[in-house]
Amino acid sequence: MRQVSDKMAALLESNQFVIAELYTITTIQGNEYRYTNYDYSLIVDGKAYLFNGPIIERDSLSYKIGIELDSLSVTVSINDDVMLDSLPFLQAVHNGQLDGARFKLERVFMDPEHPFDTSAGTIKLFDGLIVEPDFTRTALQFSVKPDLDVLSVQMPRDLYQPSCKNTLFDIRCSLNREEHAVFATVEDDSTLSRIVCTIAKPQGYFTQGVVEFTAGLNASLKRTIRLHENGSLLLTLPLTQMPEIGEAIKVYPGCDKTMDTCSIRFNNLERFRGEPFVPVPETAV
Repeated sequence: MRQVSDKMAALLESNQFVIAELYTITTIQGNEYRYTNYDYSLIVDGKAYLFNGPIIERDSLSYKIGIELDSLSVTVSINDDVMLDSLPFLQAVHNGQLDGARFKLERVFMDPEHPFDTSAGTIKLFDGLIVEPDFTRTALQFSVKPDLDVLSVQMPRDLYQPSCKNTLFDIRCSLNREEHAVFATVEDDSTLSRIVCTIAKPQGYFTQGVVEFTAGLNASLKRTIRLHENGSLLLTLPLTQMPEIGEAIKVYPGCDKTMDTCSIRFNNLERFRGEPFVPVPETAV
């Protein structure tokens, strides 16, 4: 049963009320973008929800007793005037601004005689992680999965394969992420997609690794490294803000899950969980 305030309970019993939906997008950096389908912007619990942002539509929700999981499908219609910080909405999404972001759907009830009075509070209808984003020139579509979705693990989870089944730095790999981090600073000639820096590691060491910005305009932002060349890191997705010279970064190595990399780069062969000598299907008998 959902808990509501006394004022909201009275409104619901009167059958005379105005409804508005509230949408909150929270990025991994902690930035919140709040919108409403109401005809005017609203202030709810001291937070502003904008009516003139993107048009957000969702599918219907169903409620069940138990732990059966549901998901929410959302469509966001956008024009070039809708921004996320300093970038157009869709460009920011393409650059990874919503990677790992959360979406919350709430409903607020108001007295028809006081259509801006939101003091009755809200009811949370859905909250979860944004997954499977897909966009066109004018719209963004994504699903929202509840936190319990992490329990939906396919069984059996392990397959015989040449590459290691561990993820670098996970509990089975056992390596400490911070012990392998390398600190550096952004140097001149860096761009949104290429970070120039001096790191005393051989070329390719950080390919498939991660760079994390610890200060500056991109603070807390992480990007996967597509290619580590001598003196530069090529990113899979561009940054949202141009990096500044001297900006501090922390760089983590990558792993191609081969036995040689596990042994030579990380000295962790005893925890390698691949089967490199399994014959390929065409030659198995």
